[in-house]
Amino acid sequence: MRYARLSVALAMVVTAYACSREGTGTSNADLGAASVAVVNGKPVPESVLRIYVRATERQDFDALSPADRERVINDVIGLELLAQQAEKDGLTASRTLAAQIELQRLQAVARTMAAEYLKNNPPTDADLQAIYEENLPRLSGEQYKLRHILVETKSEADRIIAQLNQGSDFVALARERADGPTGPNDGDLGWLTADSLPPSFAEAVRALAAGSYSPAPVQTEAGYHVILLEEKQRQEPPALEDLRADLSSAAERKRLDDYIKMLRESATVTVGP
Repeated sequence: MRYARLSVALAMVVTAYACSREGTGTSNADLGAASVAVVNGKPVPESVLRIYVRATERQDFDALSPADRERVINDVIGLELLAQQAEKDGLTASRTLAAQIELQRLQAVARTMAAEYLKNNPPTDADLQAIYEENLPRLSGEQYKLRHILVETKSEADRIIAQLNQGSDFVALARERADGPTGPNDGDLGWLTADSLPPSFAEAVRALAAGSYSPAPVQTEAGYHVILLEEKQRQEPPALEDLRADLSSAAERKRLDDYIKMLRESATVTVGP
C-alpha cells in the first residue's frame, strides 16, 4: 500500500521538484522558506509536503495524526533521496524526463488558470438553461421496447420474416436462435431510445407501429436484424434541477473552451517547426 502511495506521489510531486531545481525558473524561495527536512544539504519545502498530502491522503497535513505526519514526511524524504540519486546517475539529463516534467508543469499551471477563471466567471443559470434546452430533444424522445433476431445473412433474415408472415411466434423464433448472435433472453433488448441505436436500426424502429415487426431485414455492422417493436412511450425529460451537476460541468467546459478560443484569437500561434 505504501509503495502504491509513493508511486502516485512521484507523479504528483515531480512538477514541484522540477521547479525547485536551478534553471527551471522557480527557486526554493518561491516554494516558501519553511522546510520539513534537509537532505544532503537541500531543504525539503513544507509546501511540497502539503501538496503531497493532499494528493495522497485527500486531506490537509494539519489534520493528520502525529504518526501519519511522521510517515508522510518520511515519504517525501524518500522522494528527495530518489531525485538526488537520479541526478547523480545522470538520469535527469533525459529528454524524455524533461518533456514529462514540462508537460506536468503545463498541466498544473493550466489547471490553476482554469480554476481561477471559473471562480471569477462561474456559469450562470441562463447558461445551464441553454444547455438543458439544447439537449431536451435527446432527453424527451420516444422510448421503444424492442426484441430482435440477429442473423449473419440477409437470406436467413428473409426466411424468418416469411415465417412471421405465416403466423410464427417472434419470441419462439428468437429462442430457437439463442445460441447464435441473437443471444439469450428471447431477443429482448429492453427499453431503448433511438439515439442509442445504430442509425439504420433506429430508422427502422421509428417506422414501426407498436406490435409490428420489420417487413425487411435491417443491416448493421453486427449482421441482419428482424426487429419487433413491442411498445413505445414518450420519455419525460428530467427536471433541470435533477441535472444541475451535469449541466454545471458542461457549462464550465463550454466557458473554458470559449476562453481558450479567445486567448487563441489574441495570441500569435505558428504551428510546425
